[in-house]
Amino acid sequence: MPDFPIRPIAAALLLALPSCSTGQSLDMVTPFDPESMSRSARHCERHWNEIYDDPRLTELCDGSFVCGDGGCETGTVIAVVAKSREAEMQALLAQLPLERMAPCDPGDPFERQYVDPLGGEGAPFGLHGVVEKLEGREIVAYCGETLPGYEADVVVALRQMGGAEIAAIRVGIGAGALPAQLRLTAVQFAAIRDAGALPLRAPLVAALEIATGLPCETTPRQTCAVTAERGRLTARLLFPDGALTGRAGHWEEAYLELSPTNPTGDLYELSVDMPITAIRRWPGDRRKPTDGFQSLDRDPGFEAFRQGLMSAVSGALADGRIGGE
Repeated sequence: MPDFPIRPIAAALLLALPSCSTGQSLDMVTPFDPESMSRSARHCERHWNEIYDDPRLTELCDGSFVCGDGGCETGTVIAVVAKSREAEMQALLAQLPLERMAPCDPGDPFERQYVDPLGGEGAPFGLHGVVEKLEGREIVAYCGETLPGYEADVVVALRQMGGAEIAAIRVGIGAGALPAQLRLTAVQFAAIRDAGALPLRAPLVAALEIATGLPCETTPRQTCAVTAERGRLTARLLFPDGALTGRAGHWEEAYLELSPTNPTGDLYELSVDMPITAIRRWPGDRRKPTDGFQSLDRDPGFEAFRQGLMSAVSGALADGRIGGE
């Protein structure tokens, strides 16, 4: 991952979360330092009752690290800003590790609930108790996605800049998210995130070659492309004759994404998503197809294939090849 022009402003975006029982301080905490963020997250989660009456700490902690039973929606950030400071926020957004961030789209099924967060009978999901400070002002809501692993950092940066003029949250979800997860240590999370997921490439390629019995390369007979793209590792796979799930005589297609996530507090995970799984029901000895695939989402064969890959990557995590301490 390139070194984002984020470091110069990080020193100015300081958290000052006092410890509740030890007398020590979490001052000089930069949002973009994994160790400091982990300490801040633990503070916000474990000492909520003690900081509840402190407006500043409530502002920094509420909804930033604890989003729901299943943690936080990967990558998603919502920010509501007073129009008077929109230009200032846009300048900050240009320096943050974001995939995209723009005014919420009224035509999008998810984003439309945030377009006018003060105009209904109650605040939309995740913003209850957060946007009241903006009542009576002209505002605009922004919806976006961060690069993998930077959700909490971006929220804290926006809150540190915004004070009473910006409400920023991570959107919560319930239990049972579709991507599968592997547990990471804080050190592994930082190593994977800060290197743009590149440390995962070698173990994933090795796992694919073992699973398929073929070299991971793209030829007229197959597609196996593993690349690091904007903080996540992607694998595009197209193999004949059941190489992925064992269905002999058919072409099979899969697309995987691996990315570091911080679902809640000091919990770190590797998300292994498989949004595309499909089969082309014609002989595997035909030329490589480009269409005609039948979707097989949540298919047991592809799930077993994914679990095998995850087991191999887990081995690389366990033996210290990734983020060894």
